[in-house]
Amino acid sequence: MEIAKIAAIGLIAGVLAVTLKKTNPEIAMQVSIAAGILLFILVVDQLSEAVARIESFTEKYQSFCEGAGIVLKVVGISYIAEFAVQILKDAGEGALSSKVEMAAKVVIMLLTLPLLEEFADMVFSLL
Repeated sequence: MEIAKIAAIGLIAGVLAVTLKKTNPEIAMQVSIAAGILLFILVVDQLSEAVARIESFTEKYQSFCEGAGIVLKVVGISYIAEFAVQILKDAGEGALSSKVEMAAKVVIMLLTLPLLEEFADMVFSLL
């Protein structure tokens, strides 16, 4: 089971980082970042399976897919941004993490504007 492996790596790295933080805070931060990258690599396999299923879905339901594609992109952007924000916070870069978070929000807003315009067109055509 993949989640057990991911949880075990996270817990071991967390305990190791907390233990090292007392004597070598620089190494503790590196352990934390390395563990985060390793966990991301492990999740990429799951992500590729999700992308394959999404492609199958879009082929099956093409008329629904334009809006669903935007929603899926928003979810992807959110996951990537959250991962980067958490790594930056772990590294003590709170100010930089908030900038990444803000940039992700702007990208999501720009990505969803066409969907909002389409929705507004539908509403106004009903009036």
